[in-house]
Amino acid sequence: VHPMIVSRVRCIQHDLEAGPGFLASIIIWMDKPLALIVEDDRDIVALYRHVLDIAGYRTEIVLDGTRALERIFAIHPDIILLDLQLPGISGVEILTRIRSDPSTAAIPVVVITANANLAESLSVEPDLLLQKPVNISQLGELVQRLQATRGVMTEPVHDRATGLYTLPFFEVRMNFSLERIRQTVGRKFGVLFAELVNLDALSKRMQLKDLEALQRELAVQFKSTFRPTDTLAWSAGDGCFLSLIEEIPTPVVPVKIAARVRDSLRRSLEDPQLGLRANLGVLLCDTAYTDIKQITADLAQARALLREGQYASPAIFDHAMLHAGN
Repeated sequence: VHPMIVSRVRCIQHDLEAGPGFLASIIIWMDKPLALIVEDDRDIVALYRHVLDIAGYRTEIVLDGTRALERIFAIHPDIILLDLQLPGISGVEILTRIRSDPSTAAIPVVVITANANLAESLSVEPDLLLQKPVNISQLGELVQRLQATRGVMTEPVHDRATGLYTLPFFEVRMNFSLERIRQTVGRKFGVLFAELVNLDALSKRMQLKDLEALQRELAVQFKSTFRPTDTLAWSAGDGCFLSLIEEIPTPVVPVKIAARVRDSLRRSLEDPQLGLRANLGVLLCDTAYTDIKQITADLAQARALLREGQYASPAIFDHAMLHAGN
């Protein structure tokens, strides 16, 4: 037997003899979400690792792109910190492959790069983009976003009935979208919602399998109006479909998207026996929002205003409009 193996076995035996505390610490460590750091600068790696430790993550480090791609598909980390300029396969190619494979497409990816031109030319957007050198303020914000995602990483990311993302995972993506607009002056994102009014009443007189079949049918119609890479979710507690609109070049864009969704859902809601209708709206989010709890509260308020008939569906909302009287 190789001497190193003997030495390692003796170390494990010593640790086990230390009592149940050691085993408990191993279990706690393994229960932490896993972050993969893909960066070839060891000094920067040490900084990222420290940030992730504070946020409650265990980390694995990879220094080249080829190995990184192998590890991503082998371990399916909970989050990836990715440099774009790497030995072997580039970070751009890694990001593209992550997003194009259904088994990894939902993994949050934070791109951190010194190449502004390369970052701007990405054909696939990461969840968050930070420019090197990353300052202390940015790292603090990143820690907060990472901490907000921790409770979600071990939960299923897809709703069983509709196949769309669950609300908790959608909130993870909202967190990253909010951080992204904080890094770019004048940028906004939108949260489109399509609430199925009277769904609660229908669920009381319809069998569960039939209700889930209807939800799947509506989910297919909802998805048909978006790109395959868009973030779409079903909030079962609210009876509401959700979508992130990452790019809003003009105010007309979210209105057109909401109108397309309305027309698509209408085909499945024409049966008068269902008694359903869809209220649609888009909440425009800018730096007036400091956390997703505020966004969630404003989404609830916007849905209530539509149910009360104070606005016609589809409607556009923003922070200033909803808080004009405050």
